[in-house]
Amino acid sequence: MKKMAPIQILLLAWMMSGFANAVEFQAFAPVLRVEPIIETHYEPVTRRVCTEPDESAREFGEVAATIGEDIRRQTQRWQRQQRCRNVTEQRPSEHISGYKVTYRYGGETQTTRLSYDPGERMPVNVSLSPMQVE
Repeated sequence: MKKMAPIQILLLAWMMSGFANAVEFQAFAPVLRVEPIIETHYEPVTRRVCTEPDESAREFGEVAATIGEDIRRQTQRWQRQQRCRNVTEQRPSEHISGYKVTYRYGGETQTTRLSYDPGERMPVNVSLSPMQVE
């Protein structure tokens, strides 16, 4: 019989004793790839848009009694011709909602979604249970 590590002997004895259906422990798996999962949300943004009046509205007409009166009349005329409206646009906003993580453990490659970037290695739960032989 091969030389067994003390932990393996203890686990084997515990599983064979009938008290345990499964044994769980934590190990670390190397991370092969991490891809951010980006979600786009659209937020309404309202802005005021004004169209400029014709250049003819800015031209001075007959000379008024005073220069100030003439300028005032022309400004009012120009402002009446200016058209403004509110425009609501949907502005995209991106944020990272999670990470698609590919890792390798026990010779198998797995992919999962995590809420954080695990770095170069990540903790994994390993479960051992007795094999049912019929």
